[in-house]
Amino acid sequence: MTNENKPTRLGAVHALLDSIQPTQTAFEQHWATADVAHLLDGSLYLDRSRGTATEAELSARIGRLIRYSASTGIDGILFTGSFFGDAVRQAREEIDIPVLASFDGLIARACTLDAPLEVIATAPDSVRLLVAELEAEAVRRKKTLQISGCAVPNAMDALVEGDATRHDQLVLEQVEKTDSDAIILFAQFSMERVLGQSNALRSVPVIGPAGEGVRRLLNLVG
Repeated sequence: MTNENKPTRLGAVHALLDSIQPTQTAFEQHWATADVAHLLDGSLYLDRSRGTATEAELSARIGRLIRYSASTGIDGILFTGSFFGDAVRQAREEIDIPVLASFDGLIARACTLDAPLEVIATAPDSVRLLVAELEAEAVRRKKTLQISGCAVPNAMDALVEGDATRHDQLVLEQVEKTDSDAIILFAQFSMERVLGQSNALRSVPVIGPAGEGVRRLLNLVG
């Protein structure tokens, strides 16, 4: 195959096993012609959640993963770990292809919306991180956003322990309880396993970081 006929190749770098399938599904829905190379380091999530590595150590590991992914001939990278935005932004300064942190696509989409926004996360820190990034981007764009957020207790633990059914049930219960006028923003890629079911419950959209990340990467690369 000549370079002219080579399909676009993209890298998806993960800190959680359960993020891989929702990310692959998003690529199949929004960019089916691309080849996607997934790279997983589950120790990132484990060490971060248990406090067994420093932020500097985690940042260095993320930098190595991104550089390795970039070295394989890909055209752009989507990093799916919601805790690691600062490390991704630092690493991409050294890379000459587009590299998206987990919230980048979601924030770009959210800033085009006029309805109230409700962040739902399965990891409590992700609520704080996503709300802070949304507010900062809104200030940069001189746009007013109405944002609230909540975490779904026990959902991430259930998923990591292998009880995906319980995770899904807890997330869907929170979706049903959310103000019917608010557009829901899922903070975790792994939550998109119930994106279709969530949208079926509501008349206003539920938006996830995998789909929006792929769409943003397509805009930058494609």
